[in-house]
Amino acid sequence: MKALVFHGIKDIRIDEVSKPKINQDEILVMVSYAGICGTDARIYNGTKKITPPRIPGHELAGVIVEVGQGVKGYREGERVTVYPMLHCGDCYVCKGGRTNICVNRKTIGYEIDGGFAEYIKLPAAAIKKGNVIKIPEGVSDIAAAASEPLAAAYNGMLRCQLKGKETVLIIGGGPIGLFHVQLAKIFEADKIILSEPMENKRKLAKELGADLCLNPLAEDLAETLKDFTGGEGVDCLLMDVGRVDVIEKSLNYIKKGGRYVLFAGCPQGAQITIDPNWIHYREIEFTGASSSSPANHRIVLDLIASGKIKMDPLITDIFPLKDWKKGFENKSNYEGLKALIDFRGEF
Repeated sequence: MKALVFHGIKDIRIDEVSKPKINQDEILVMVSYAGICGTDARIYNGTKKITPPRIPGHELAGVIVEVGQGVKGYREGERVTVYPMLHCGDCYVCKGGRTNICVNRKTIGYEIDGGFAEYIKLPAAAIKKGNVIKIPEGVSDIAAAASEPLAAAYNGMLRCQLKGKETVLIIGGGPIGLFHVQLAKIFEADKIILSEPMENKRKLAKELGADLCLNPLAEDLAETLKDFTGGEGVDCLLMDVGRVDVIEKSLNYIKKGGRYVLFAGCPQGAQITIDPNWIHYREIEFTGASSSSPANHRIVLDLIASGKIKMDPLITDIFPLKDWKKGFENKSNYEGLKALIDFRGEF
């Protein structure tokens, strides 16, 4: 089969590799589409470390073509997607119910060969832990292949702890930010504000439910937000941009007793400066959100099936395998929104 294989920094190639052979407790899936994540671009550029050779790709959808004799509950011909992070179940965070930040986690596309291939073998652990998820009727393979980051965005909304009738500020209008716009509406935010420099993304955010879209390069966000919130600030801020300068600037946008959720990853070694009095005297809750869970992944697939989440406007590019590099470059340069690789046709 053909697969996109990581051999080292700036060295990813389309290789002919052996089609995986499954054991009795495994499943073989023929991949239809696989999503290009910002992390995949970081792997290529060397800022996310994985051990070569490895087939990346942790966002995917496909059809089951072979089921091991010991596997129950799945059959050939079923369409599936995969929640890629496998938790151990035994570490202190897993036992505390927060499996998304498992100490010993392994991820398909990082430590395990992923979905940038014609076929993927899904290990027994993924099946036993519920990570192999059947795609609901009414959800296309294209939408399902882009659903994993939506599950992560859903976890971010849970960390936001919206109490209803609150104002949410989302910084960054990429796929995650636009997912957060739609999810904030579902979570019954009273007002949804997006900060994003690119006009096309601000326009789309408006169409998806944002009440106010701001250009941080053309206006003073702090003053605009004060006016919009009657001088109080926002109840919750979702930071979907992994830039130190943007993070530091945004600390004053939150009202007393508000919440700040840092969703985006920053370059390794990055540091931010925070006035501790900002947290102490204002009782700001400053927290992070990382990854998600199979349960959340199922929830967001149902939201897509119900029409409450719109995926089509966010999927701007579908590349044949031979044009994978263009997709990676677009992601690195913040061009387009969500891009997929099509594994169904000519390579």
